[in-house]
Formats: sequence, C-alpha cells, structure tokens
Amino acid sequence: MKRPRIQQPPPNFRGGVLAWRFNAVDKGGPFAWTNLSDPSEYKSLIEKLAAFETMSEAELGSCGCHFIDVTDLCKEAQRRLVEIDLDDLDEIFSIRINGKVRIHCVHRPQYMRVLWYDPEHKVCPSPKKYT
Repeated sequence: MKRPRIQQPPPNFRGGVLAWRFNAVDKGGPFAWTNLSDPSEYKSLIEKLAAFETMSEAELGSCGCHFIDVTDLCKEAQRRLVEIDLDDLDEIFSIRINGKVRIHCVHRPQYMRVLWYDPEHKVCPSPKKYT
C-alpha cells in the first residue's frame, strides 16, 4: 500500500508560511487603499502579493522588502497609526512592489495584515534615488 504523500509548505517567513489578511486595511487617511482606483493596478498588486507567498524572508529581503521602525515613518504615518489604534507597534513591514510603490503591513506570526498602499514611497521616504 502506498503511503500518502505529505506536501511540504512553502519556505518559511519568520517561522510560518507567508499569508495575507485584508480585513483591516486602512480605508481612510493618506495611505488608504480606497485611494487606489485603477483596476489594472489593483490586479497587478494582488498578483505581486500572491507571488511573494512562496518566498523566504531572505528572498523578500533581496527584493527590497524589509521591516521599518515606527520611529522612522513620516509624521503623517505615525499620526495615522495613532488614529487607527495601532500606535503600540514597534515596526511595520514594507513590501516593495516596484520603483516607488510599497505595500505596508503589520507582521503577525501567521500572516501579514495589509495596512497601507503607498504609491509614492512617502510612508518612509528613502534618501536613495529611484526608491
């Protein structure tokens, strides 16, 4: 009798498979997902996030994704965290989509809670050119 094959999960991200939660995206403020109105851009973002699900933390890092201390966020982003009762966070996770475009998330052990859409890289401006 053949034993059932056990599927291996994708590479780990801080101890777990990378997954997304969209139930608490910020719908107000300067980095709200409601600011995204182009359906083709929305589709592209979702496809990119789906591709990230199979990546390890090291692979994400090589794509420009990283943790950001809340103290390094722009004042507007820090104020928004207070407004949405997330001012107890020490860091958020920045997902580099391309060029300037970023998605910011709250990292949890089993998932990423998608928070902000940042098409102009304003949540945590970089002194580097083209980022």
